[in-house]
Amino acid sequence: MLAATPIPTSSGSSTITARHRFSTRSSVGGSARSSSSASDEGGGGVMAPLSRLAVTCGTRRPRRPGNRTPDAVVGPRMNPRRATTILAGLGLTSTLVLGACSGGGSDADDGGGRAATAGDPSDYHEDYEVAPREDSGAVPQAVPAPGGAGGRGTDDGPYEPAPDELNEFREAGTNGFVWAGEDPLSTFGLDVDTGSFGVARTLMGDGYPVPPEAVRPEEWINAVPYGDAPPTDADLGLVSETGPSPTMDGAQVVRVGVAAREVDPAERPRVNVTLVVDRSGSMDGRDRLGLVQSSLAVLAEELEDDDTVSVVSFQEEAESILEPTPVRDQDAILDAIEELRPGGGTNLEAGLRLGYEQAREAFDEDAVNVVVICSDGVANIGATGPGSITERIAEEGADGIHLVTVGFGMGSYNDHLMEQVADLGDGFYSYVDTFEEAEQLFGTDLTTTLVPVAAEARAQVAFDPEAVESYRLIGYENRDIADEDFEDLSVDAGELGSGHRATALYEVTLADGVEPGASIGRATVLWRSVESGEPQEAAVELLAADPGAEGDDGTPSDAWQLSTAVADLAQVVKGAEPFAERAVTLEDLQERVDPLLARDVPGAAELAEMVELARSVD
Repeated sequence: MLAATPIPTSSGSSTITARHRFSTRSSVGGSARSSSSASDEGGGGVMAPLSRLAVTCGTRRPRRPGNRTPDAVVGPRMNPRRATTILAGLGLTSTLVLGACSGGGSDADDGGGRAATAGDPSDYHEDYEVAPREDSGAVPQAVPAPGGAGGRGTDDGPYEPAPDELNEFREAGTNGFVWAGEDPLSTFGLDVDTGSFGVARTLMGDGYPVPPEAVRPEEWINAVPYGDAPPTDADLGLVSETGPSPTMDGAQVVRVGVAAREVDPAERPRVNVTLVVDRSGSMDGRDRLGLVQSSLAVLAEELEDDDTVSVVSFQEEAESILEPTPVRDQDAILDAIEELRPGGGTNLEAGLRLGYEQAREAFDEDAVNVVVICSDGVANIGATGPGSITERIAEEGADGIHLVTVGFGMGSYNDHLMEQVADLGDGFYSYVDTFEEAEQLFGTDLTTTLVPVAAEARAQVAFDPEAVESYRLIGYENRDIADEDFEDLSVDAGELGSGHRATALYEVTLADGVEPGASIGRATVLWRSVESGEPQEAAVELLAADPGAEGDDGTPSDAWQLSTAVADLAQVVKGAEPFAERAVTLEDLQERVDPLLARDVPGAAELAEMVELARSVD
């Protein structure tokens, strides 16, 4: 049942027209839904993980990829998907792996050669070979095994960490319940990162449990599609739905979904992409540099002829190996990809500086300008103080050069740095562990979501303390914004590009006597229009679950069931209170996923795979 209700909104001196529609569903556990989108008054659209680290340096023999036909697909596609804590520095903890190599420069002949045979972008990954250290001219640096035991070091070689060793994760904490009578407002920056989900999939796929500090539930939730329709008359649209909690008696779960408008690929502006590629010794591996090369080849295939690509590589020093080049010059781009050879330490700070310099030289205010970092995040050379490069990242993000970080490799991997750098650069963080993921991210997601739609996007949920006793936001711990800063768009928040989706879940306990379908609060999203620079706002009502809505069986939607199952899996793997005390098992989650899988719900297969992986390492 649909009903239209005006919600007056305002931001600064701008008058905002908000539209929303409500529908109530009823169930076995009833649900209630509503949706909303808003636009500027006066209209105007917006233009809008892995095998063990090989420390030795080596060669690879890729076949040069040829152009695929538009409908060619290699393997199944999966959906991949981002500060209150400023970087402690661009360095790792005191225990680091340095795959140091001599003679690893881009112009050195490593003996591997370049085959000009026509092939596919996947060939870089499939054919990558790590040469024995004695053949590569590597000069290893000794790295102690963690705790002085275990591990795979030898008397004559450097220590090679297993996938679960020498990784850098930071605990973001876990939200607890908040009494609505004391603090009815919950405010946070929108997040479209998915790195934590990919990292967990890699570790579990290799047979290792996931460290609790590696789990950021919102990045799991946002890694799965829920089918929220994009708005057609606004930058962002909202939907909400409430159903009974599957894990807490008497509680309900509110889902707030945010969808960004989709820009027609034929209408998107030109793109300037600066690729900053880590080719240090720690990146020497099939699932590291080999997968990076395949990823870049996919991107070169999918961009338009008048888009430009430039490539900066870094090890001890940074160097430009491809000046801004039109995508139509495929040979030049592929030559640059094949120049990426591993060796040396990791001067991420130098790579970023040169990358931004090159991006600024090619900057076009009418184009989308983005820097994409491909790295394992193991920074160990160069300035490492918090002010050394983070200020530059933030400044460039504010001036129109966005930053995307893509993680590769596991075992001496710095998840914390990759996530926080993307946050500072108004971009997003993803993790790639298979060629199929590389195809999805570099072949589809990047080429569409690069177009920014909403800047400094943040959400504020206002619960009615007379209807809600307590609430708990699942995830977004490191995206918290002070309630009083909600309307201050100078306070850093998130950025959403064309087609991006973000979902937030709240557990709520209701006051006695709240009727099914009654209003329990309102969710508001505020952002700055990328096209006009003006603030925009949208709001949607939050309704109590309604098990008896007329003409409806009350069963929560597939999107609600899927998102709550993903959130609960993340919380089971993390094992933190207050969720851990509920003793939810992986078998319980499997029972919830099986019906979704049977109905072929999009995203259910990915979730089922993650549940199975979690069970295999439990």
